[in-house]
Amino acid sequence: MRFNLNKPIKKKQQKLLTISQWYQTPLGDILFSELKSRLDPVLATTFGYYSIQIGCAPNAQTLLEPCRVRYHFNLDANSNSLDVNAHPALLPIASDSVDLVILMHHLSHTKEPHAILREAFRVLIPEGKLIIIDFNPISFWGLRHFFQSWLEQVPWSGHFYTARRMTDWMKLLGFDKQKHLQVGYMLPIHHAGLIRKLSWLEKGMKSWLPFLSALNVLVYTKNISPMTPIRHRWVARKLLLGKVARPSVGRGMKYDK
Repeated sequence: MRFNLNKPIKKKQQKLLTISQWYQTPLGDILFSELKSRLDPVLATTFGYYSIQIGCAPNAQTLLEPCRVRYHFNLDANSNSLDVNAHPALLPIASDSVDLVILMHHLSHTKEPHAILREAFRVLIPEGKLIIIDFNPISFWGLRHFFQSWLEQVPWSGHFYTARRMTDWMKLLGFDKQKHLQVGYMLPIHHAGLIRKLSWLEKGMKSWLPFLSALNVLVYTKNISPMTPIRHRWVARKLLLGKVARPSVGRGMKYDK
């Protein structure tokens, strides 16, 4: 899809229903292009048989082009047009059977983030990957969300979680953090031409203020500790000491050597 970079988006086009529709706007298209370029190397080294994406299903095919996983399924609880119609907090999927799970702008729009993350941990195979893509609250995007979240307009609705808070949750579940990609430093304005003119500001933020990125892309792996038996100290103790004192009686007796 091509856009006129000098033409601002119309007001009536801003009333969108889903985050996937927002990614079709000029601002969303620019952000998605940068997201794909940063995420391609991660997905190109991901192998396996099964992957599922929860959230932004229309963008899954383009996003997963370099992925080496053979079979991919899109999941949603409110749509019959996707591959799997199920609640993300109650996945009808066998444990330890999925190689890759992608949560794209879903945790910020659910009331059960912990339950969804527990299900993701359950269905992933050991060393399987979990990729979380969501907006960064510590940014100009988060600042606009702070003032406009009450309007319930995409993409400023929902709850934005910091990367640090997400990592704390993942450590408790048993995930290991592999990468933290910071994507997008353009201002959250719906005018592609103005964004292009402010490219110098984008480069400065990327170099000097990298934490102000629009998106946080967090890559985790499921960590399974090996079941190694631990011996108690009393088992390893010797029954006899190394040196035994000779009896005090009969010091002049001769012993066989």
